[in-house]
Formats: sequence, structure tokens, C-alpha cells
Amino acid sequence: MRNEVNTNLRQQGRAELSFVADLGLVGGHLKRIVRHDIEARGLNAETLAEDLDERDQQIETALQDSRAYHNYRMLHRWGLGNLTRVAFDAFEQNRAELEPQLKRPTSGPATLTVAENVKIPKYWYNWFHNTTGGWDGHQYMGFIHGELIHRRVVGTTFPGGIFKQRADAAAQAPRSNYKRILDMGCATGHYTQALAKQFPHAEIWGTDCSIRELEYALLVANNNGWAWHLHRVPNEDTGFESQHFDLVTSYILLHELPADAIRATFREAFRLLEPGGDMLMSDVTRYWEMDPIAVWLQDSAAKREVEPFWRESATLDLKRAAEEVGFVDVESYGIGATKYPWITRGRKPR
Repeated sequence: MRNEVNTNLRQQGRAELSFVADLGLVGGHLKRIVRHDIEARGLNAETLAEDLDERDQQIETALQDSRAYHNYRMLHRWGLGNLTRVAFDAFEQNRAELEPQLKRPTSGPATLTVAENVKIPKYWYNWFHNTTGGWDGHQYMGFIHGELIHRRVVGTTFPGGIFKQRADAAAQAPRSNYKRILDMGCATGHYTQALAKQFPHAEIWGTDCSIRELEYALLVANNNGWAWHLHRVPNEDTGFESQHFDLVTSYILLHELPADAIRATFREAFRLLEPGGDMLMSDVTRYWEMDPIAVWLQDSAAKREVEPFWRESATLDLKRAAEEVGFVDVESYGIGATKYPWITRGRKPR
């Protein structure tokens, strides 16, 4: 893939983003100590409450004297509260070099369609991940989120490699000869790129509610000669022609949705697929596949990260939800030892 934008930042911006990334690595070390502190206080699968709110109270009470926990929580909150600010500052320090590249004409084979009078779901306006202003919170949020935050910070700290995981998810598709693929919630196109490489002869479409994310995806596609069809529409109601695709897919989208929106997304995927077509959705590990302490660590982190639907999504039986809308041969499983990402795939009957 060609570089979309020259991201050689000045020293201050590089240093601040690296500092936030390093704090993430420190936080990972502290989290392991916190787990040890929980276990040392006699809390385990046998003694922890099944109810997640009761479990949260149990552990919070037990960790009142844990220095590691207080430091971990403080570090996590500071990182969440400052990551977007640091990225905004890095952009402003380099605006003179970056803006001309981002404003250049987006000529090429890709297209971006912004539907008139489209109804964006209310849940989308939440500041997910504590992202200041939400997904459209800056004129160049697509570049800032996709390159400065995701690639420079999250990509260096996330276990397993976030870009490898996208490729692994795309490789879970049952076939290798798709004609038309829809990537729901494509954002800046990181997973869409994995699909383009996995299925180089397929026509690829992408949807998202964020115009800023899609604008950067358009630049990415055109700079690489990819003829993506990008649309600003919600995944629950795309307005596309029925039976137009043979693969409908998404990467780590579902945990941003309430359960009713997940079911609506599955219904829309079923409508859009031709008979015999496949749905392939990847998301976070199901809570029932994790031990009770790991669930608490993830659940409490999701609260701090402003992820209001994480628990609702991570406890939803995606296999059953897919079968309820009509998919057959449904499989739901995690990849690798961590079972992340979690794959749900099924076929529309012929």
C-alpha cells in the first residue's frame, strides 16, 4: 500500500504520541499486577459473583489498598482523556505540511456518496473511546484517527497486532471468489484494505456514518487505485438494492451497537445478500469465553472508555442472532489463544 500522506511529524508531536503509546504499555504491565492482587485477595471463579455489577463491587472493595490498581486506573483515565488532545496538537504542529496533502483533489477510481436526508442513529453521536467530539470532531478526523491515533498509538500497543488481526478476520471468509463485498462500518478503511488484498478481483463497497472517516478512506482508496464505492449510510438501513452482494462483513463494529441495532444489522446483511451469499462479522471476545477476572478488567475498562454497549454486545449470542434472521450453517468462534477477534459467519439459503 502506498503512503496516503507523509506523516513525518515534528519532534514534539512524535514525542507526545510516543509518550501516550508508552503509557499504554505500562498500563498493560500494571494490569497484570492488578490481576495478581485480585487473586491474592482470594477472588477467583469460585468466589466472584456471577452478576457483573456485584462482581464489580466485590473487586473494587478488595482493591482499595492496591497501589497497582489505583495507578492503573489513573493512568488509563489520563490516557483516555488526553489521547485525542495529543493527536489534535500533533496535527496542528504539522498542519502546514499535512493539510495540503489532505485537501488535494481526490481524483481516482473510488467514489464517495453522501445520501440526502439520511437518518443517522442516535447512538452514533456518543463519544466512543473518549474520542473528543466523536468521529466527526475535527475537520481531518479521518486522518487523525486512522493515522495518528490508530497507527501510531493503538497499533504499537494492542496485543496481537491490529492490522494482522484485520487480515486474519478477512481470511475467515468461506470462499475466495466473491464478486461484490460490503464492508459495514468501514471508517478510514483499515479493514477494507485487508479485504482488497484478500479479494483483489472483488468490487468493494463501504459504509459508515462518519463523513470525516469516509473522506480519508476515499483518499486512501484513490491513492492506491482501489475503486471502492463509499457511502455515508447506517449499516442497519443502507438503502442498497436487495441481493446485491455475495459477502457482507464488518470488523469490530458490533460492540459499538446496542443489541437491537446488531440484530437490525444482521437483518440488513441478510436482505443485501444474494442467495448463497455469506455474512462474516468480527467483534470482541464473548464474555463467557473469558475468566471472571478478565471479564471484570474488560468491563470496567469499557466503562472508562465510554463504551456504553460493550457489555450488552459482549454477552449477546451472535450465533443465535444470526440464525434468528435466517442465516444457516452459522459458526461463532474466536481466533487464536485469545479468541480475538470473535468471528460470526453464516450463509443465506439458496
